[in-house]
Amino acid sequence: MSLRLPLPALLYLTLGLVLGATALAASPASVPSSMNPAHAAPSTHATLRAVLFSDFNGPYGSTVYPSPVRANVERILNVWKPDVVLSAGDLIAGQKAGQSAAQLGTMWAAFERDVRGPLAKAGVPFVFTLGNHDASAAPGFEADRTAASRYWQTRKPAVQLLDTAHYPFWYSSLLKVCPKSGTAGCKSVFIATVDATTDTLRDEAWLNEQLSAPAARGASLRIVLGHLPLYGLSVGRSKAGEVLRGGDRLRALLEDNRVNVYVNGHHAAYYLGRRPGSPLALLASGGIGARDYVGHPGSARSVVSVLDFDLTAGTLNVTPYDADTGRTIPASSLPARIDGYGGSIERVDTVRF
Repeated sequence: MSLRLPLPALLYLTLGLVLGATALAASPASVPSSMNPAHAAPSTHATLRAVLFSDFNGPYGSTVYPSPVRANVERILNVWKPDVVLSAGDLIAGQKAGQSAAQLGTMWAAFERDVRGPLAKAGVPFVFTLGNHDASAAPGFEADRTAASRYWQTRKPAVQLLDTAHYPFWYSSLLKVCPKSGTAGCKSVFIATVDATTDTLRDEAWLNEQLSAPAARGASLRIVLGHLPLYGLSVGRSKAGEVLRGGDRLRALLEDNRVNVYVNGHHAAYYLGRRPGSPLALLASGGIGARDYVGHPGSARSVVSVLDFDLTAGTLNVTPYDADTGRTIPASSLPARIDGYGGSIERVDTVRF
């Protein structure tokens, strides 16, 4: 993946690759990241900083994003300075019957102008899954999927892509992360991006195959990135049709393949938790525009979060930020437990893997 550096400053790195903001990486980049001082790690540790930025689409058909979107893109570039941006989808305001190819193209052009373009110019890769408003797999939205495919085919994430046969709907990638002190002790992060744009995971057999492959087995960290969650979180979304079917069965598949984190969007409610007794971390991204947590009226808050991974120590610290004010949100202010559709989730403050 690309370092977050101005283009003139990109250098030949440990694998002899020249990394550009718009280049397609043929192999993973070495990523010495800048950690949050609160989560500072020794220079001999392989660390990675990511920003999780999802669910920021406006009203149906909108080509103008809510004002916090621009503010948070500026924070990504000038304050948080991540090595990569992860997104759980809902990037544009599609999924409305009758939208023309021209309208859909205009929405993707707005996304390019306001979000992906500035990140790419700064050398920050954007690794994403598509949401129901981007490319729903439900019947009747074939035009949405065609428009999404057309846009993303020429804008592949600047990371090492592994399986792209069904890109951009599902694909896998690998990031190589090295310590600031050099190439000794480099680690890798495997990411499987799945099509969870409806309540039925479309690519389960493919996912199992990818997670069984050497690239995933040999990685220090395994992430699955999808749109719908495994369990309900928010008011109005904690119900059938808004959560992946067979959450416990899918969770078992991920656990059997030693996945560390499942990242989702859709419910507009940030939360880092896990099922009681489960090793799998469940990270709901939140977004711009928010819903109350189930059982917690008045708790809605737009959120963008910073993820600090220490791959040497095997830890993930997540710092959620209020997307409107930029202030940090104390983990203690979030519900200790959410009893949503499909099962309860308990809050965790630090993930160990």
